[in-house]
Amino acid sequence: MKKILVPTDFSPLATEALRTAHQIARRQKATIYLIHVLYFPMSEEETRPGAVEVLPVGYLKRMKQEIKEQLQNLIVKEKLTDVKVVPEIRVGNPYQSMVLALKNEKMDLVVMGSQGVSGVREVLVGSNAERMVRFSPSPVLVIKGKTNFSNLENIVYATALSHKEVPVLKALGKLQRVYDAHLHIVRVNTISNFIDDPTANQQLKDLVKNSRLKNFTLNTFSDMREEEGIIHFADEVKADLIAVSTHARRGLLHLLGGSIAEDVVNHAKYPVWTMSLYPPS
Repeated sequence: MKKILVPTDFSPLATEALRTAHQIARRQKATIYLIHVLYFPMSEEETRPGAVEVLPVGYLKRMKQEIKEQLQNLIVKEKLTDVKVVPEIRVGNPYQSMVLALKNEKMDLVVMGSQGVSGVREVLVGSNAERMVRFSPSPVLVIKGKTNFSNLENIVYATALSHKEVPVLKALGKLQRVYDAHLHIVRVNTISNFIDDPTANQQLKDLVKNSRLKNFTLNTFSDMREEEGIIHFADEVKADLIAVSTHARRGLLHLLGGSIAEDVVNHAKYPVWTMSLYPPS
């Protein structure tokens, strides 16, 4: 792991994500790309096809200078001098700007904060963190609050028992080895998605056969819903991190099928690491 992207809006949660990225970067000797996106939402009239946003002369230049100073002050305040930090300022849609940075710089990890959303807002709005979890070409680590990443002992990986998860397990295994953590691989059984234990156990063994993993256990756990089962199992093993894969569904498929990864990101108290089974090229 050489490049870590950390988007910041200078909020306490974004700063907590930066501290987590700093802890990882020190272990990995990685570079942190600290990015702030200047976003100027336009009115409905201004967003018609062919419209061009016009800002007062010198306004954007002054804003960039102010943000540049804020980024430098943040680097000093958080004592990030023991790792390389590249501050960047981008202009545009925050989500699109982050995806562009990921693709252009070939980032290895995104670390960002999220408070989560719920209810109607979860269905209609979501969050930048959710969109990154769904579509990021790189693994995403979502921080929910104050987090200590100086030492990870227990990582929970929730599996759907698909052979397509092998690249995800290999990527997670690299993080696991850095911390010498124990990996708890779990298949959550629900009433609507039930597999008997002998079948599940055999499929778990088949899944890890080609994953080059060490220091792991295979588990089944029953609950009413997958999301609840993942969180309850994490509680049981005193997890430091939950890891899940995502299917990158779009549009109506996502609205109808939902995403267990995004549900966990929204509702778990734990940091959540996600990686897409189908990362966009």
